[in-house]
Amino acid sequence: MRVEVRHSEVADVYRLAAHLREGDAAEVEALGITPAMAIRQSYRDAILRRSYFVDGDLAAMSGLCGSLLSDIGEPYLLTTPVAERAKVSFVRHARAAVSEMLCQRLRLEGKVAASYTRAIRLLEALGFSLSEPHPLGPKGVLFRTYFIVRHPMSERAA
Repeated sequence: MRVEVRHSEVADVYRLAAHLREGDAAEVEALGITPAMAIRQSYRDAILRRSYFVDGDLAAMSGLCGSLLSDIGEPYLLTTPVAERAKVSFVRHARAAVSEMLCQRLRLEGKVAASYTRAIRLLEALGFSLSEPHPLGPKGVLFRTYFIVRHPMSERAA
């Protein structure tokens, strides 16, 4: 498997929306918005944008959102079933993305559906801590807050 990472383009937004993994789509819809709307908004608001391809097929998009003056960044990662083809490489690239995001912000924080075990396992593998579930969105679906803080030693290296 060949994994390529590049800066996201607008066309990637629509390709991802058309092929979004079922769990990712359900998570976004639980917040009361359509996947296409969520992907467009995340892309538009991101200060970092990456698209991941496996053998030329779009596997995922990630990015970092949040206020430019804040120490807290809001990462996102949305996937297609193609991500399953290169699980080990995908985790390695996700770790690199988290490291890059932590160079931009002191703390990364977001929400994940409490029932989306695949996403929770990835977040844990990437070093994120998770809160207890709490209701969120118009339907009161249970979500967990995930977060990671830049290690003090990495500040000295920068």
